[in-house]
Amino acid sequence: MELLNVDVKSATQLFSYSEYLTMVNTLAEQNIVTGNVQSEGLLNTSQVNLHRITRLDKKATLTPELKEVLAQVNTKWTWYVVTEGWCGDASQNLSYIAKMAELNPNIELKLLLRDDNPEIMDAYLTNGGKAIPKLICINEETGEELGLWGPRPQHIQFQVDALKAEGPEAFKAKFGKMLHVWYGKDKGKSVQEELTKSIKSWNK
Repeated sequence: MELLNVDVKSATQLFSYSEYLTMVNTLAEQNIVTGNVQSEGLLNTSQVNLHRITRLDKKATLTPELKEVLAQVNTKWTWYVVTEGWCGDASQNLSYIAKMAELNPNIELKLLLRDDNPEIMDAYLTNGGKAIPKLICINEETGEELGLWGPRPQHIQFQVDALKAEGPEAFKAKFGKMLHVWYGKDKGKSVQEELTKSIKSWNK
């Protein structure tokens, strides 16, 4: 297993899950979004994301297998998640990740903003791009990087890659709808299946 590529603890600011949601909501009320770019489109997306996360926080449930695997983690881990308030994939996956961390006191969840931490983001690119969210699992006792997950489940990642191959115009026109339709049908199944396997491999 490779050692930590970059010191994630050096992030400009680290948020708990509740602190992150409060920050994104406070900015949205001021018509501001996280990140380096401000636009009406990103603001609308960020506001929709907040509603989606609120709904998932209330309704999302974890599978029995995942709960069992999480209960077996007996060393101190930190899950660092690189994200932004306008990110559609983050809005679909963060609730599940937060619920996982809540189940075991050995797992601490910390969130950091992509655009505020370019060196960290650049260490965890996906196919050369700054795709988020990206979960980085660190063993706090050894400082070892145990593994990564993200920016999205592989089933939808394959579709995103195929859409990108159609060109930037097709991607811009189809990406948002395709993404959320898929997540709506999947209902958190894929992220849980993938992280169940990942946690098993990290906990050796």
